Amino acid sequence: MNVTTFALSWSPVLVLAILAVGCKRPALELSLYGVSFTAALAYLVFRTPVNVILLAALDGVLTTLPLLLVVLAGIMLSNLLVATGSIERLVAWLREGLRAPRHRHIFISLGICNFLEGASVIAEPLVAPLLRAAGVKPAGAAALSVIGYAGLMSLEMAGIIITVLALVTGLPLAELGAATAWLSVPAILVMAASIPWFLPKQDGGWGLLPAALGGGLLVGLAALAAVLTVGVPLAGMAGGLALMAVLVLLGFKHWPGVSRLRRDLLPFVALLVPLLLVNTVPWLKELTSRRLVIDVSVVPIHHITLTPFFSAYLYLFAALGIALAAARSGSWQPVLASGFRQGWRALTAMGLFGAMGQIIAYSGYGDGFGHLTQTHNIPWVLAMGLKTYTGSLYPVFVPLLGWVGTFLTGYGVASLMLFGELQVHAAALLHVSAVWLAAGLTVGSSLGSISSPFKIAIATPMCGALGQEGRILSRTIPLGLAASLFIGVILWLL
Repeated sequence: MNVTTFALSWSPVLVLAILAVGCKRPALELSLYGVSFTAALAYLVFRTPVNVILLAALDGVLTTLPLLLVVLAGIMLSNLLVATGSIERLVAWLREGLRAPRHRHIFISLGICNFLEGASVIAEPLVAPLLRAAGVKPAGAAALSVIGYAGLMSLEMAGIIITVLALVTGLPLAELGAATAWLSVPAILVMAASIPWFLPKQDGGWGLLPAALGGGLLVGLAALAAVLTVGVPLAGMAGGLALMAVLVLLGFKHWPGVSRLRRDLLPFVALLVPLLLVNTVPWLKELTSRRLVIDVSVVPIHHITLTPFFSAYLYLFAALGIALAAARSGSWQPVLASGFRQGWRALTAMGLFGAMGQIIAYSGYGDGFGHLTQTHNIPWVLAMGLKTYTGSLYPVFVPLLGWVGTFLTGYGVASLMLFGELQVHAAALLHVSAVWLAAGLTVGSSLGSISSPFKIAIATPMCGALGQEGRILSRTIPLGLAASLFIGVILWLL
């Protein structure tokens, strides 16, 4: 591996960053340019056969299918709830109940967001429209629906991320969970500190910073306590619930009743109850996540497992059906049609980003995926180049490596699959803790969510920010980079 190859392995990051930050292009254009550039790079520079590139792209689209269904159902549901006034009534209820009305943004972005993600519910389809109805501008609502959970993402999704990390690295699950929880506290504080940057000035501006930091610290410490006492799977929900409970108690003297909101809350109950059951009842989790599954294989070395009864999309469609039945107006067809017209660009962009991520992951494979030339594999070149050229400063850049993986693929788990095992080898060479290096990688991959065009493309159609992805990324890419390097410095000092 030479310097030129290492530099070229960074080119997809640079191309997307220039187009997003410099040119402020929308997500669909970013995805088209990104997948085209990556395919050309894999073929011309990293010597990947055309049939491997095409199969990898198809694998990427199918891998994103559950998220595509989540976004489609989420767009339909959020549009219907906005049209029927449910979102407005829920936000008005929050405004009445919270003693400091501007705290509703913290309640939604840090409380609801982390509770949903902790329960394995994709937060953006619900949180983005709630923030928009609470008075946040479209671009800010889209950004905050990701920022709210990014600092704690490693500990959410019912613990699956740490489980994957343990499987990839062979390191003890409990130690990985504890180290990641400690690093997640400063990570969520950085995310919380950025919240006022995305809010209207009339809602407090930077005067809201102490409350945001306090909320972030509470969420992080509650999640840490959950990891150290009951384990990782409940950490995200514990963090979100702790914050919401404190804000509710602060406003308890005049907290309004919920009886008038029964119809509005019904779709949310229909969504959250089955998701909590399949994530917390052992036999239901076993049945829905391991038995009632559909296996698909496009690439011989990668099996795609669809879990319709465990994933959020089935219950989002059920919630949509209940919302339709509860709607008093019969004119819901135009609302759903408008939602589909609004969302097809985001769905297409997400599929193309998924294709781009898998092209990167499978670059360097030969025909039939039977042989990998490591020096032609973009993730391997990225990781080995960083280790080679940074030396003893390598821990500073480990979270950045995680950030890059999520930025390019859209998935924090993909970062762990691509770069997780390397941390064990790097730790042995540098005589540092492999557990802390792996934890730094996963926290960086979580912070990458705020900079990922894929993630932003999920949020923008939910809150009227479609086409503003480049504008949002021009803020969140520098924020994600700075946060990752900050965690890297902490990791280096440990």
